Amino acid sequence: MIRNLAASRLKMVQHVTTRKKKTVGKGKLNAPAFICPLAQAKDHGIRQVMDAEGNLTGDLADPDLADGQLIRLYEMMVLVRAIDDRGWILQRSGRVEFWIPHRGLEAVHTAATIAFNDDDWIFLGYRHPGTLLLRGVPLVQLFAQFFGRADEPFKGRRLPTLMGDRRANVVPMTTQVGSYIPHACGAAWAAKIKGDDTRFLAFFGEGSSSRGEFHSALNFAGVHKPPVVFLCENNGWAVTTPTSLQTASTTFAEKGDAYGVRNIRVDGNDPLAVFAATREARDLAPEKGATLIEAVTYRMGYHTTSDNPDLYRTPEEVAVWEAWDPLIRMRKYLENKDLWNEQHEEELWARCLAEIDVAVHAAEAMPLPGPASMFDDTFEEPTWMLEEQREQLLAELEPGE
Repeated sequence: MIRNLAASRLKMVQHVTTRKKKTVGKGKLNAPAFICPLAQAKDHGIRQVMDAEGNLTGDLADPDLADGQLIRLYEMMVLVRAIDDRGWILQRSGRVEFWIPHRGLEAVHTAATIAFNDDDWIFLGYRHPGTLLLRGVPLVQLFAQFFGRADEPFKGRRLPTLMGDRRANVVPMTTQVGSYIPHACGAAWAAKIKGDDTRFLAFFGEGSSSRGEFHSALNFAGVHKPPVVFLCENNGWAVTTPTSLQTASTTFAEKGDAYGVRNIRVDGNDPLAVFAATREARDLAPEKGATLIEAVTYRMGYHTTSDNPDLYRTPEEVAVWEAWDPLIRMRKYLENKDLWNEQHEEELWARCLAEIDVAVHAAEAMPLPGPASMFDDTFEEPTWMLEEQREQLLAELEPGE
């Protein structure tokens, strides 16, 4: 099958680039595993709609999305997975400089994006291409950004997957994780002062909770109650740092208690649970102010293409989480509702791969930015120093006589 061919190719590339011995220096791998709590979600205070088989066994009610919304959500999750498969191969073949994989994390950002209105603002994280696509950004624009082409909103100046587009009310991620959380909080506060109905959503990983910006934003939000949802993706590893070395708190959600911020823990591999929790938080914002959502999920792939997770986690840990793959769960849910079947699955994967092929071909053919463009847009008006530096660069790039 088409999707299996893509998966097999990805596994082959990963096998070639992965060290077989799981050791750190001369010692054995001893990093504590991120134990999957989803099978005992209630015991861990994790809200769910469905179990691993797509059955409605959780303590959250089915949000009862329309059939078309459910299918759209699943189709986007599959497209995000297919983009990740292709991005990995493009980077390993030298056509893309860098890649930040998002395998296993598709449910959180797609479901949360659908839970917000299109005129709300979203502060993006690393691994969220579905947010832009759901907001109407063309697929070719994403690949133009991945390839660093001039004809994309950031003019080819950012690392691949550091996406965003103000035209879609999506603020781009920064390389300094968590640094934008106070900005999301401040923007929400400004909207509240103005009296408009705009709401705000900020994605970040659990590692960002170790930064001062997270605590400043939560403290401000507890006092002033801006209409913002802080969505913490707890994927178990802040690069190589496990949760047990990240915090002594039992959960990341409970950090909201210290600041008087409403909080909830949700199954991040259950897209319906993410939607329900995020939608409720958005709707309660005028009355309750901010909400901190901890979405418990798992990064099944590498942190980046510069990473080797075999040095700090075990295959057994990954295998346990693979049973809770969000794509498998959502597909089973749709099948239980007679909304999906094998033919639909084949057609969807074929369509996604074909659309990606077209986008890759078109984006790769776009022009690269010229060297002098690095000086553009630094200030509203160029300064004499920048002009001098530009002239010096262009002079140095002139071919010798």
